[in-house]
Amino acid sequence: MPPFGHTTHLRVVIDPDLLQYDEVWAAAGTWHDVFGIEPHTLVEASDGEVVDLKRA
Repeated sequence: MPPFGHTTHLRVVIDPDLLQYDEVWAAAGTWHDVFGIEPHTLVEASDGEVVDLKRA
């Protein structure tokens, strides 16, 4: 499910490791609803928060 387009605001956290790529792929719930997007555009479009959640 994409992190945008919902009727209520969702808290979106994005792994900072994704920012190293030129493009990431997301799915919208089916095999036919897959799209590529630049990570920084994903952060902006989703009002996402880049958060490192890895355990040390």
